[in-house]
Amino acid sequence: GDESMGETMERAGNFLPRLDQGPFAGEGVDRNLVTLTAPASAAAEQFRTLYFRLERLKQLRPLKVVSFTSALPGEGKTVTALNLALTAARASLDRRILLVDADLRRGAVAGLLGIRATPGLRELLEGEAEIRDVVRRFQGERLAVIPCGGASAEPTHALASARMRQLLERVREHFDEVYLDLPPTLPYADAAILGSLSDGVLMVIRANQTSARYVHQAVEMLAGAPVVGCVLNGSDQVAQAGPPARKGPRKA
Repeated sequence: GDESMGETMERAGNFLPRLDQGPFAGEGVDRNLVTLTAPASAAAEQFRTLYFRLERLKQLRPLKVVSFTSALPGEGKTVTALNLALTAARASLDRRILLVDADLRRGAVAGLLGIRATPGLRELLEGEAEIRDVVRRFQGERLAVIPCGGASAEPTHALASARMRQLLERVREHFDEVYLDLPPTLPYADAAILGSLSDGVLMVIRANQTSARYVHQAVEMLAGAPVVGCVLNGSDQVAQAGPPARKGPRKA
């Protein structure tokens, strides 16, 4: 029940204020997670800028659940989602923050953080694990993570399930900010399904790689989902984000 969810969140340590902002000591963490590995870098500053742009958008519309997708694989959406969630955890000590790896096809969050991928979202959606089994607190950070779990035979079916909707309802109650890493939009229906359950969708675009045609196609496929902007990833996976584009459907 909800009580066990509350206990789990407490155990995840997501409420504890973090006072020491010293050098990051984690092993196995991907160097592209600049928020941790190079917090003074220009790249990390870009993610802080992106985070505060989203904060300004929140004054205009609710943005509790924010999803990340891309038109195609390999555009850096997972690195972007993780850096933004970690930036959020460092920027707002009073907020409870959760990152969910909802890419059941090739989830990369656990690998980038150097944590176990299972049990995770797949096991939760298929009834093989409880919420308390899958929520992890990432080292000393005030970030709770639900990794993707093991390979799923029917990822689209799992993400479109009533269990997934129920999970999103529960995490909305227990967290202040929820970030979802979705599969790419063009190859699969998954992103459109979960995008419509999000308050905002960010489209991550790899600079000098993705054609505008694919981006437009992806935004069209997300019709009905609140696309609030695009993040332009530089060739070294640094977010060079302009202000969120005013394209796509907007809630009044």
